[in-house]
Amino acid sequence: MHKRVKLDNGITVDIDKAPDICPICNQAQLPANIFAKLTGDVENNKTKLELAMECMNLNCARLYISRYSKTRSTYNHNFKFDQSIPETFNAPNISQEIINISESFEKIFIQASEAESRQLEQLAGIGYRKALEFLIKDYCISIKPEKEEDIKSNQLSRVINNYVTDENLKNCANRAVWLGNDETHYIRKWKNHDLKDLKILIQLTCAWIETSILTKKYMDEMDRI
Repeated sequence: MHKRVKLDNGITVDIDKAPDICPICNQAQLPANIFAKLTGDVENNKTKLELAMECMNLNCARLYISRYSKTRSTYNHNFKFDQSIPETFNAPNISQEIINISESFEKIFIQASEAESRQLEQLAGIGYRKALEFLIKDYCISIKPEKEEDIKSNQLSRVINNYVTDENLKNCANRAVWLGNDETHYIRKWKNHDLKDLKILIQLTCAWIETSILTKKYMDEMDRI
């Protein structure tokens, strides 16, 4: 549903949506429109609309800019939302158990997440695939330290099939590899799955690894009395 905005020069334009998330605090809310301005003539298709917005979250209350582009329509005053700036990146939470297994995974995964937050999806996919490789190989080295050199030098799918015994972990990790490989290859094999599915499979892989680590921890610490 379109929303009407009045500019400082009295001209009225329509936007497809009001920004509903503050790019600074990342809270969902309906901001206040402080000021609206065009970058050029309203009839020019290259003209952008910029709205100065105020976040209604009292713990933030920051000002930010929402940018809109012209849409091709019979009514030439329609604008479509592009982005709000400045963007603040919120790093994903990674459990300490996973960090203890692979600090490299934490660093690479966070960098991939930041790339995705900046709409760099092509780079993000490659980063997630690399993060997955470090996670799986570091985990396998932690349970089979005597096989470290073999684990480091082997293909990831072979490492999973040779050294991961938990079926849930193996199945999730293998599927994450399939989608991760799609992010680095010219032709995608899994056309109905995308970056979102890859991230979910990596999260599931992390969850099964964490479950394995914590289960072993408490089994080792707590013998039957």
